[in-house]
Amino acid sequence: MFEKRITVSVHADDELGRHRVVRQLRSLPGMEIVRDGAAVDILLMGRADRDAPGALRRMARADRAPLVVIAEELGETELMAVAEYGVRSVLWGHRLTPGRLSRAVHNAAGCCPRTPMATALL
Repeated sequence: MFEKRITVSVHADDELGRHRVVRQLRSLPGMEIVRDGAAVDILLMGRADRDAPGALRRMARADRAPLVVIAEELGETELMAVAEYGVRSVLWGHRLTPGRLSRAVHNAAGCCPRTPMATALL
């Protein structure tokens, strides 16, 4: 389906959550996990992450790669930050599937036509 090889970096305070996403990414064709210099960054925002909006802000301001957020829940502050900093896709952690993850990464990398954020949140 997708032929482009995409480098992805996963950022999270929760190492178990990070490893879960890395494992899913490794099962997908065309994905390569890297620490730095990725084409797409993924940020995990868990319920216990007190500084999730701050982490999102720092990543967006550092002029990094396009950003995909995987969230357990989003409060008003996080929703405003997602909109303000141009996050490409938001995925719900409890509804994460390899197909959704693949589409979000490819969309952020520019391999697919962009979908409106409202569609991505469904």
